[in-house]
Amino acid sequence: MPGAMPHSQDSNDASSVSSEERPEAWDDWEEDESEGYKSLFGEERFGSLEEVLAHDKAAHGFGLRAYRAQHDLDQIGTIRLINYIRTAVAAGADPRPALAAAAACDAAVPWQDDRYLQPVQMDDELMFHDWEDEEEEEAAAAGAAQAGAGTGAASGTAAGGESAALRAENEALRSMLEVMRGVALSQEGGALAELVAEVADGSGDGAGGAVAAGAAAGGDKGKAPADEAAQRIDDSYFDSYSTFDIHRDMLADKVRTDAYRDALERNPRLLAGARVLDVGCGTGILSMFAARGGAATVVGIDGSEQIARFAQANVAANGLAAEAGGPITVVSSKVEELAALPLPAAPIDGAAQQQPAGTPPPPPPQEQQDGAQPQAQHPPAKAPPEQQVDVLVSEWMGYALLFESMLGSVLYARDRWLRPGGAVLPDVARVYLAAGSEGASGLNFWRNVYGFSMESVRESLMSDALRRAIVRPVLAQHVISEPTCVQSFDLATMKADDQDFTASFRLTVGAGPQACHSLVLWFDTLFSERFCEHPVELSTSPMGPQTHWVQTVLLLKQPVVMAPAALTAAEGDAGGARAAVALTGQLSMARSRQTHRSLDIVLRYAARYADGSAGEDQVVCYGMGVES
Repeated sequence: MPGAMPHSQDSNDASSVSSEERPEAWDDWEEDESEGYKSLFGEERFGSLEEVLAHDKAAHGFGLRAYRAQHDLDQIGTIRLINYIRTAVAAGADPRPALAAAAACDAAVPWQDDRYLQPVQMDDELMFHDWEDEEEEEAAAAGAAQAGAGTGAASGTAAGGESAALRAENEALRSMLEVMRGVALSQEGGALAELVAEVADGSGDGAGGAVAAGAAAGGDKGKAPADEAAQRIDDSYFDSYSTFDIHRDMLADKVRTDAYRDALERNPRLLAGARVLDVGCGTGILSMFAARGGAATVVGIDGSEQIARFAQANVAANGLAAEAGGPITVVSSKVEELAALPLPAAPIDGAAQQQPAGTPPPPPPQEQQDGAQPQAQHPPAKAPPEQQVDVLVSEWMGYALLFESMLGSVLYARDRWLRPGGAVLPDVARVYLAAGSEGASGLNFWRNVYGFSMESVRESLMSDALRRAIVRPVLAQHVISEPTCVQSFDLATMKADDQDFTASFRLTVGAGPQACHSLVLWFDTLFSERFCEHPVELSTSPMGPQTHWVQTVLLLKQPVVMAPAALTAAEGDAGGARAAVALTGQLSMARSRQTHRSLDIVLRYAARYADGSAGEDQVVCYGMGVES
């Protein structure tokens, strides 16, 4: 139930999402303008790369360029290093001891984990800088200087190159010595020596030790401002649902609304006599579906006080309010702040119903990597039996499934209020990925506008699309590969931290050669046979009717020409471009650690060729979110 539109690059007004899906009530979206280069160790921001690097070296004793050179880091390694540092600093820790230890001894570096590909800071200019291109320019300049010096200076040039390398190494060592000296002076006893030994013998992860120590010593520093920022975003989020335009869009979405109606009204064995909790009830439509489906008691909860009042009025107007003897009560509250549910004092007859005989047990959740959140989220205490419900229903899905982070509230409600064995509707959610043609992004609109080229606009939007995901309807003909399911969530068993995941993918095309310009992402949710005798599927696929969720488009840095493996090299040639037989990589999605209710998406990909070779790894970080 996306409440507001993340910054979209689709500017084809004829096919883009309507303005009603971008309510003015939520006006805190990120601006296009960069806020500058942020220090790795503080809140200071600077207008250029050179300024921030000089500041971090002078104020914190850390030279990023020298450290990169010492560890021979490529673009991906540099991104990991930057996010590792920002992760530790965000947790209130000092990452420099672990960095110094990694530089001083032959130990595994602490930033190798792929979770450090997920950005900590939205629009991080240090991550977006092309470090490898910088090295190539330096190498080209050195080559030009060598050529200008003539062949007679070959030995002198070689000596100069060695001297430059030695200077870089010495600079890195001096930086590390400054860091180690500063940390040693600021820590008690042999803490630094213990940390170095821990990293050297591999007994700790370096990063974790530094972060844990920092958290114990003062990890709550700055917590109040972060909480205030999160509260401001929550206020804007719930305010966006106090307007009627977004609710009209959701109610008018027949794919969405029909799926929930069928699940609640065509499954009497589940709903008859049941207690139902509707999280994020909005106008009350799902609560009323549940009542019409036979539920004995329905509690609708919504965080927007205004829309909760209208939901109560809608329920009363249809003769379903508890005050008039009906089954429905509406409460205005965040589910996490609700002390008790307004339920009958004793369980009713239907509250102890069991799953139908022969219903398979819940499947185990898909194995996932550790979530990117700094600390694991623990489930709340289970409410007493008289406060438990039989069915939990919610329309919680956002763009790209996970935008808005409402799923965490649903899982909290499940752990707190749902009885053991109770039903979650929907109970399965799946994320799909496919290759997209140039038309998928909509950016080709600007190539010819009434006979005029507006290429400068297209190039500007393309640059922005490499930082922010595009949200727009994608036509089926613009999907050029078979989709692959990259993640499946079991809503009945998953943990809150399972929302953050990294999954591998491999995409191939059935015809070609054709150029892949983007990856297209969408989701399906299932009201499965585990709980429903009449299962229902809600799909947001571009191959079916469009929904108000539309699709999410991830633009690639450069198009990748693809062709089926069966084609010959000649058939796979397109204007001289070598055709790949597959596009492989990893997709990471994680709740932003920087901005509440925002989503970070990291795409790592490479072309794969018929001879077994691979193209260069590319990494793009996309944001979907709001500023506090």
